[in-house]
Formats: sequence, C-alpha cells, structure tokens
Amino acid sequence: MDTEQILQAILILTAFLMIFFIIGKFTGSPNSVEEEYSGVARSPEELYEPTEEAISEMESLIAKLN
Repeated sequence: MDTEQILQAILILTAFLMIFFIIGKFTGSPNSVEEEYSGVARSPEELYEPTEEAISEMESLIAKLN
C-alpha cells in the first residue's frame, strides 16, 4: 500500500466516525448524559448586586470608549 491509499482509508474512517457521532447526537442516543436546562438561576438575588470585578470591567470598558 502506498501513502495515498493509507491516507484515503484514514479519511474515510474519520468521515464514518463523524457521521456516526452526529447521527447519535441528533437522535438522542441513551449514552448522552446531559442535564435539561431549566432556565432558573441558582441564586437570583446575587444578580441584583454587581461584584467588584464587574464594576472594574465596566470602568475599563467606559475608559476605552473615551
């Protein structure tokens, strides 16, 4: 076997594996263990108060605009 045939075989195998994983992802195979997102914040009261890091980020963004 020459190099070109080996590379073709590797590319074909890679394509089959990619198709297999894509089909498995969209069909909802049972081995996918993902938690359903509920959209609820764990502690929404923390969102009302900005952190020092958020304030410093906002100050640096405002400084870049000026």
